[in-house]
Amino acid sequence: MFYRRKILLALLEACGGELNNTDMEKLLFVYCMEREINYYDFFPYRFGCFSFLSYQDKRVLTQQGYLSNVDNFKLRLKKSFAKDLEVDDRHFLIAFALRTRQLRGDALVRHVYLKYPHYACRSEIKNRILTDEELAMIDACQPEVREPCLFTIGYEGLTIDAYIDKLIRHSVAMVIDVRRNPISRKYGFSKTRFRSYLERAHMAYEHIPELGVASSQRKNLETAEDYHTLFEEYASTTLPRCEAELERISLLLNTHRRVALTCFEAEAISCHRHRITESLHRIENWNNPIVHIQ
Repeated sequence: MFYRRKILLALLEACGGELNNTDMEKLLFVYCMEREINYYDFFPYRFGCFSFLSYQDKRVLTQQGYLSNVDNFKLRLKKSFAKDLEVDDRHFLIAFALRTRQLRGDALVRHVYLKYPHYACRSEIKNRILTDEELAMIDACQPEVREPCLFTIGYEGLTIDAYIDKLIRHSVAMVIDVRRNPISRKYGFSKTRFRSYLERAHMAYEHIPELGVASSQRKNLETAEDYHTLFEEYASTTLPRCEAELERISLLLNTHRRVALTCFEAEAISCHRHRITESLHRIENWNNPIVHIQ
């Protein structure tokens, strides 16, 4: 079992065996923040901090019989999950559960919003939970919608939740997928689910497969010279045939103002997207900044 799932089960056990969805998300979030280990990542959502991965784990743990098949998070098995944790985590979790045992419902939500205001910036219930003065503080933490900008970002090393949070922090309104085949073994990044999650986070999705690199060309890439050869060939053969697709990116940027090209590699220099941006600079009247999100 993934260790993060052991954390989820042990936290639920320490909190009495059942929590409603909002309380579970908030307590799991605060535990990760206070423990300073991102067993789960989160992004600002309808009721504050949220993790798509935690709900995927809920579905898996329900199928495996650890959780009851109900709307809330509810343990089905009677066993000590805390015993499965490393000693430091077990001690920290027990103390955490005692320290937060009175924090539930609106009190817990309010605590999270005030201590971690970034995650409240998209909340639909903050007006009910917070005072006018507190709301002003939350609003001040919202990412600004700034000048038009084209970003690039790779999801290597990121969960879907951490990835979405990076986009939100840069006020991205649309993601353009430049993978030839948008299929990933990493949860959340295959096309259908990826599009769904982005749209639920209020970002549009566009797939331009013509700008991708064929999987056959990516085989046996081991050295920097291998990558250099691949990108040289890509720039000389693929991109000259993609003038319409490059113009499409320019038009989408004009419409959505904050757009991110996405592929797998964390470093843009190791991905064909850096060659795409070089070609965009050569489009007539292109004067938009390009930023590679790390």
